[in-house]
Amino acid sequence: MTYESSLIIKIAWKYYIEGMTQNEIAGSLNLSRMKVIKYLDIAKSNNIIQFKINLDPFVDIDLQNKIKRHYHLQDIYIVPASNEKPLDSLTKAAAHYIEDRITSDTMINVGYGQAVSRTLGHLTISTKYKVTFVSLSGGVKFYIPTAIDSASDYYTNPNYNHYIMPAPLLASTEHLAKQLIHEKPIKKIFEMIPYSTITIIGIGAVNERATIVKEGYLNTNEMEIFKSMGAVGDLLSQFYDRNGNVLDLPLHKQLVSTDIHLLKSLNHVVAVAGGLEKREAIIGALKGGYIDVLITDEVVAKSLIE
Repeated sequence: MTYESSLIIKIAWKYYIEGMTQNEIAGSLNLSRMKVIKYLDIAKSNNIIQFKINLDPFVDIDLQNKIKRHYHLQDIYIVPASNEKPLDSLTKAAAHYIEDRITSDTMINVGYGQAVSRTLGHLTISTKYKVTFVSLSGGVKFYIPTAIDSASDYYTNPNYNHYIMPAPLLASTEHLAKQLIHEKPIKKIFEMIPYSTITIIGIGAVNERATIVKEGYLNTNEMEIFKSMGAVGDLLSQFYDRNGNVLDLPLHKQLVSTDIHLLKSLNHVVAVAGGLEKREAIIGALKGGYIDVLITDEVVAKSLIE
């Protein structure tokens, strides 16, 4: 550790843990107050200092318990409603949830969609832990988690392994999808998935703002057709009705993706989804028994038991 790194940690400790003022720190270390401010800013920008808010005193425990009992969930985390950047609030909460559960040799399955991508982007992982990321489908984009105590690049850091399925999410034909799934590099990744520690997925709504539409795999006309057939949402790009029953769609046979039913047997499946537009999709996913933990906002949470 360099002298400057040691000094930054010392200043951060004195300010946040010991409660010393900036002037007191400057005097004790024979530094200018401006230098103390500069080093505190460096500590924050480099994730030496991390802030986590304890929401327990504000959480409606009764609401949580009602939802857990009604939908047979292991747990639910409710984020305060936010008018500005609601997805940002949800995904930061999800990242904190995942970080708190990372231990040595953690394997994290990663689903498809914006919520999952942003959650990965917010992750801050200590380099003392070896973490493996495994994609659940083709088309998954990995964001680089930040290392707390190292500036090492993600792709050269020996503590991070990533297994990205080398395939598109949607093949042009059912035949091609089957061929891709049985290709050795892809097959090996599918074989890893059941051994995960945690699985992170998003829940898609059936509208024009869905990631699968934004990425160009489907158009709004097709989404309207699925909706007329009873679709309320999708998990891993597989569409289901309000009771969680998967629809019989040709699209599903063209996917290079983990079967939605496998989610029921995986360890610790965490879904990140919020906004009233996703209410029906969330209810369908809950009734289908596909998820263990839900991270959502308070408006949606209250609507789940109406």
